[in-house]
Amino acid sequence: MSSNTESLPPLMAFARLKGKAAKRQRAAQLIEAVINEEIEPRLAINRWPEALDEPPDPSLECAYQALWHFEADEDKQQSELFYMDAQLELLRQMAVFLKDGKDLPAYMLRMYSSEQKVRFFYRVPPWEEGRRRFAQYRQEIRAAWQAAWALFKDLTKP
Repeated sequence: MSSNTESLPPLMAFARLKGKAAKRQRAAQLIEAVINEEIEPRLAINRWPEALDEPPDPSLECAYQALWHFEADEDKQQSELFYMDAQLELLRQMAVFLKDGKDLPAYMLRMYSSEQKVRFFYRVPPWEEGRRRFAQYRQEIRAAWQAAWALFKDLTKP
């Protein structure tokens, strides 16, 4: 990757984008800049267009995940060149769809549709997710204890 990370090409100038198509075009520009080695993937990740006031766009979320995985798999890319070529080709395809404002195809969305999505910036604080999971586990434990207590009562009836 290019070592000059401070100066960004003109297409990367920050602008407030409105609407889904504009955010998709911004994401396509970021991906293309990474592919062309104009910026490092981590900079593209940090400049990713967020939809704070809109429902999440599955295509943008999927492309973000693919870019994040491309950044995270640097060691594997050095040892397996085919792996890096496959990742770059996937990013190129995503950029084409996003540049046209189109949804990503279902096969791409399925590749990065896990429950545990990686996000550096959260719309809600991360502790809210922990609190929600704790409440869910507490309910499950309570239900298990109630079922065990009912079974115990049934077994001890005279």
